[in-house]
Amino acid sequence: MSRELSIDVDHHERPGCTVVTVGGDIDRNSSPLLRDTIQELVSTHRTRLVVDVGGITFCDSTGLRALLSGARTTSEAGGWLRLAGVRGHLERLLRMTDLYDRFPMDADVADSLDHPSEADPRPPERPE
Repeated sequence: MSRELSIDVDHHERPGCTVVTVGGDIDRNSSPLLRDTIQELVSTHRTRLVVDVGGITFCDSTGLRALLSGARTTSEAGGWLRLAGVRGHLERLLRMTDLYDRFPMDADVADSLDHPSEADPRPPERPE
């Protein structure tokens, strides 16, 4: 059973980053919404993103590609993308695909907002 993808965007001016809260399933039908949201933020000069993935219930390869593409897009624009709240299905998927170390991660959004400038400068691999 699929859970509809929801995305909420919250700008945090103090640490100079934007929190994108994602919930539900990221699959081939919904991943364009995540990719387009990140593209729109970068096009409006919001290049430092914390993606709160704690509410993700499912993610397939297209969801992983959307996250990798977002990390690459923000990096190319001089910013970064951090993941907050990685656990459960997504953590297992990232570990199985050897992508776990490709993203800077925090336990939750509060941790990400405490040190947003410490984002890992390594650019992610390009999705195939």
